[in-house]
Amino acid sequence: MKKNSNYTFIDLFSGAGGLLRGFLDAEFNPIFSLEMWEPAIQTHNKNYSSVPLIAEDIRKVNNACLSKYTGKVDVIVGGPPCQGFSTIGKRIVKDPRNELVFEFIRFIDIIKPKFFLMENVRGLLSSNGGKTKEAIKAEFELIGYHNVKYKVLCAADFGVPQIRYRVFFIGVRNDIESDIDFPQQTTEKQNYATVGSAINDLVGLENLIPNHVPMNHNAIVKERMKYIPEGGGIPLEGLPEDVSRGSRSDYKNNRVKNFSHIYKRLDRKKPATTMVPGHNAFPLHPIENRSLTVREAARIQTFPDDVIFMGNRQNQCIQVGNAVPIKLAFELAMNFKKYLNELEE
Repeated sequence: MKKNSNYTFIDLFSGAGGLLRGFLDAEFNPIFSLEMWEPAIQTHNKNYSSVPLIAEDIRKVNNACLSKYTGKVDVIVGGPPCQGFSTIGKRIVKDPRNELVFEFIRFIDIIKPKFFLMENVRGLLSSNGGKTKEAIKAEFELIGYHNVKYKVLCAADFGVPQIRYRVFFIGVRNDIESDIDFPQQTTEKQNYATVGSAINDLVGLENLIPNHVPMNHNAIVKERMKYIPEGGGIPLEGLPEDVSRGSRSDYKNNRVKNFSHIYKRLDRKKPATTMVPGHNAFPLHPIENRSLTVREAARIQTFPDDVIFMGNRQNQCIQVGNAVPIKLAFELAMNFKKYLNELEE
């Protein structure tokens, strides 16, 4: 592919910079990122100080500030939180819970990039019996975009050692003739990247590299973890009585259950389950009796080790868990680059 480092992008709802890093690695030039959460702002400043950052609530950025970029940006990317959708006909109801989606659309409307990319959880597709996704598509068409498409992509299909599904929306400005589509998968199922390939070399380096700090599990929790087999959860026959009940004072009379991520151990020979953001939600290490460290989860999200996550542990977990995996972001960026090259030619 012909290299062009002059293509530009804007990165909204930047978080830990998953999309940002993927597009940077694809040699796009950043116009700015936008993020309002302080820990993520600190992470951006630590890792991407040369990328301009609007550290502001997107709702407070007025149209006059955006108009200077009109027609000068190739791609706008971002993953606005989508909550509580309701629709009337083909339109999204302007519920305050949907406001950030409208803000993303407003930026597209004012700046008029050639292409856009919006990421979200795949549950969005079934929201309101499927009406939500069609309403979002209609909103983009209303502001002057065609070939608006949505598709669920699995990160493992793009070299990420994680079975992670997210929906992506793309579209093309009306004055541009392009039949843009989503990238083809780069990795067949039999060749999926594994947990072991991502994190095995970190064993023994705990506390020696940034963000590789194990949780301080209490004695009962550590003992309980010994009964969780690699690639499995709490045994069907249950746990020994002395470790079967919660150790917290508010949980001591309840038996520990197979929650979706807690007490699930990863398998070194398979991709991970989805890295879910939260303090205790990362799954167990394949061979160590502890949950994954932030660095290990970041490796599974294909963040390079040069990215340092700021804030307390919970803040770091949320940033890592919410991010678009870097390898997937890179493939999406290279896909846009292919179409931008075609336009130039």
